[in-house]
Amino acid sequence: MLKEFPGEKLLIKVIDDLADFLPYLVLVGGWVPYIYARHMWKDVPNMAVTTGDIDFGVGDHDFKGKDTVASRVQRLGYGERHVSMDRMIPFVPIVKDASGDTKAEVEFITDPKVSRKVINKIVGQEIKINEIQHFSLLLGSVMPVKMNGKSIQIPTESMFVFHKLLTFVDRENKAKLRKDLYYVYYMIRFSPTKAQLCDDVVGLIKKLKEGKQVKENLKEYFGSVDSKGPLFVEQENGPDVYVANVREDAFEKFGDIRRRVEE
Repeated sequence: MLKEFPGEKLLIKVIDDLADFLPYLVLVGGWVPYIYARHMWKDVPNMAVTTGDIDFGVGDHDFKGKDTVASRVQRLGYGERHVSMDRMIPFVPIVKDASGDTKAEVEFITDPKVSRKVINKIVGQEIKINEIQHFSLLLGSVMPVKMNGKSIQIPTESMFVFHKLLTFVDRENKAKLRKDLYYVYYMIRFSPTKAQLCDDVVGLIKKLKEGKQVKENLKEYFGSVDSKGPLFVEQENGPDVYVANVREDAFEKFGDIRRRVEE
């Protein structure tokens, strides 16, 4: 099993603190490959690069609770990063360890099509909400996993990969674009059922209308071994004791998906 990433203690604290809201939240972002590798796959030699932030997706739910995430984290003494220097809201919650030396921002994401009224009932209008196109795809295909005795939801392997392949081109931050592609590479390289995972991703590309954009993205970024995609994966992966040429390996893996969807 992988060693615990230092930031996992903060993630567990957030999960404990927001236990009442977990049925309405989906853990997304860079923590997903790590959760798969450490808590589900169990036997993976490499660790995915993990973001320091903790990201939760919020969908269209009929929430009956009287509390909100915002009131909960304020009551628990979370820090706040104010989006505007001259306003108290919206803010991004900041979780800290007991010493206060280690901290992470806790961000919330939804699909632009989801009613803000619904989101505010769960998260609260005080917290900044980020919007990502096609995010409902990710929220609509989830599975449970146990962490510290509590059940959290994460995207399925295939939908996580599909959504990354669909949206990485929208990243204005090139570092995050490279990381998105690396996460895809990590998943299709280390999943114990990598053949089934690739079959499922190919099926989603062929089945969903958004698959057309995925095909275009693969063509643009993985047209050759010297295209941007394999280079970005190589840069993000770094030196590798298991693969002699990461760029060629990435091109082969992404290229196989590309060829199959064009058949």
